[in-house]
Amino acid sequence: MKHRKENYKVKAAVAERSSSALPLLLFALSLFALSGQAFAQGYGDGGDVRWERKRWDHDEVPATLPAPVRDAVADWGTWAEESGYNLLLDESRQVFLVVERRDRTAAKQLRVVEDALEVIDELAFAKQHTSTPETLGSLKDAPSDRSVTLADEDAKEQRWGRAAGFDEDRVPVIALVHDQETLDSLLMHWMELRPELDWRAEVDENLVSFISEDPLFAVIVTRDTSRDEWDMEHETAALLTRLMLKRAHGPLPEWVEAGLTWQVETRLFQSIWHFFGRNSKFIASSSHSGWERELRSKFRRERESAGLFDRTISFSPEEWSDTEAYLAWGMAGFVAEELGERLPEYLDDLAMLRDERAKVEAADGTWTYDITALPTPTDQFSALADLIGEDFEERALAAFKRGLKRNGELR
Repeated sequence: MKHRKENYKVKAAVAERSSSALPLLLFALSLFALSGQAFAQGYGDGGDVRWERKRWDHDEVPATLPAPVRDAVADWGTWAEESGYNLLLDESRQVFLVVERRDRTAAKQLRVVEDALEVIDELAFAKQHTSTPETLGSLKDAPSDRSVTLADEDAKEQRWGRAAGFDEDRVPVIALVHDQETLDSLLMHWMELRPELDWRAEVDENLVSFISEDPLFAVIVTRDTSRDEWDMEHETAALLTRLMLKRAHGPLPEWVEAGLTWQVETRLFQSIWHFFGRNSKFIASSSHSGWERELRSKFRRERESAGLFDRTISFSPEEWSDTEAYLAWGMAGFVAEELGERLPEYLDDLAMLRDERAKVEAADGTWTYDITALPTPTDQFSALADLIGEDFEERALAAFKRGLKRNGELR
């Protein structure tokens, strides 16, 4: 009763104050509410690192955060502070979203990241592997051409290929920049850190997104772009999927990367907007949705399944073909369903086959690693047949005739 009485007195005291204090009180409360909204939307100084309800300066992140998280902050913090951007860490501490401090879409985009991570986890294609500093190589001192030369005996004894520059513990970073000027600033920052890299020749003047395998990050230009066929939520989810694939398995055949990326997109949004290649818009007749109908229509009267896989792996983002795009998406759904949690086995097999093909030995015993190499079509077919059976083309064709669901899953 004493507690209740004291509370009552407090309320009475407030009620007895001059009425002129009420507007001031309401004004103060409104400022507090606005400041809370501003914090939630990303307002504040550039260079902040935010995770859930915690916030640190980029040069004062606690040692309790995982080392890969701190490494990413070390790489991005200075640029973020100078450019007025903040670093948002997802709840599971797997991905950083770099956003302008007044970006009102930041909270929504962070939810897209977290939703996409759930789908990626369900598909189970990007599980982390155990790695140690001894097994991870580095491309920091690599020459500027497209190969890595390892001449010393110690290097030859280490893991090579995927381990040479593809650290499976890295934290992927997706930067949402507002214009081309900021994009140029970001790329210059990375080229200062990694002088052997020069992306300017590879970046389109009016592109909407850009992805880097090493270092592992992606950029979305949210304004000042001439491309009209894109959606920022789709772009965020798609780039995250590609980053997770590259982190876990390194470069993969184009149909695998595209097909699995589109699987994540359709399972999240039931449509596709992310475009592989440099064209400004989709060429597919059904554009963003309707791929399940198109795939079924194209193969409903097919009787022979031979060559189905060859048509699938001929997908090229630079030479768009509706049918090959549908096949990449559909085959990825079929393979994901057939393999389930064993999907990483196939992707690891592809990575191993790629590494074997990429290692080129010279007469003097030295060797180079060609990071553009990919497994042959025969190797891709054999690796899949070993896991799900040599009749998989016939079964895939039957699945396409039945029709996939709009979200890409088999019926």
